[in-house]
Amino acid sequence: MRLFETDENQIEIIEGMTVEYPYCLHERNLTDFVIPWHWHEELELGYIQEGISKIVTVGAEYIVHQGDGFFINSNVMNVKQNGLPGGKTVEINHIFHPVFLSGHFKSRFETKYLSPVINDRQIEVHILRKGHTISDQILHNLYRLKELQRNPNAEFQTRNILSDTWLLLVNELRENPGERVPAGTEQKDRLRSMITYIHRHYAEKITLSEIAEVSGISEREASRCFRKNLGHSPVEYLIGYRLGESKKLLQKSDLTVAEISQQCGFSDSAYYGKAFRKAYGMTPGVYRIQSRTNHTG
Repeated sequence: MRLFETDENQIEIIEGMTVEYPYCLHERNLTDFVIPWHWHEELELGYIQEGISKIVTVGAEYIVHQGDGFFINSNVMNVKQNGLPGGKTVEINHIFHPVFLSGHFKSRFETKYLSPVINDRQIEVHILRKGHTISDQILHNLYRLKELQRNPNAEFQTRNILSDTWLLLVNELRENPGERVPAGTEQKDRLRSMITYIHRHYAEKITLSEIAEVSGISEREASRCFRKNLGHSPVEYLIGYRLGESKKLLQKSDLTVAEISQQCGFSDSAYYGKAFRKAYGMTPGVYRIQSRTNHTG
């Protein structure tokens, strides 16, 4: 499984992405893995190889079934997770920077074909449903791209197929616009600032006042902003993020449960165990054993 990392601003550090070749293929097993709130300049065109995934943005949710595809626009805040509790879900994702197709800043390729989509903030996520003519053509190209990556000399072909796919996507968005999300830029910027602060400082003692302060709003407004857009309070989000980070340490490290709870911002290991059981239906110790067994098996 590809690792998921973000920088200090919660912009995803995309494994395999380089300046020399700003494209990469990721295969992610989302069965027991949630990709937390994040964003990046790169564009995403992918599909669900197995299972069902759920993509959550500020104010919207999208269910992507096996065989269906998705487009995620540049700098869109999103969460990805398994949409089939108890079942296996695998995502295949082609991630590329706009310059991979545009060639250089302000080229005709950028201004005529890429910018109109990237700059339309109402286009956040578009689902490609199999059985529709243009969507099927796009999905066929995405399957070809995946197989093509077995070839170590596939750079030109990859760019050519992605260019064709982008033209198809432009037509798809025109003919089947789907759900358009209201811009709401100010509120999204506030959320982005507060989420970034939480992700940077989750291991420390954080107060609601400190979370609200980074966006220059009151505690009440911060709580309202979280609840309206994410469905829970800032403190609930903080606890959930701490628990998610602790799962990574349970899987990968040899730290004790008490050490992990402290490292993830829980001052009381008993409270950590109770919160973990409530969230995941098992103790941290049982989760550690199961996750390592599944990984080796």
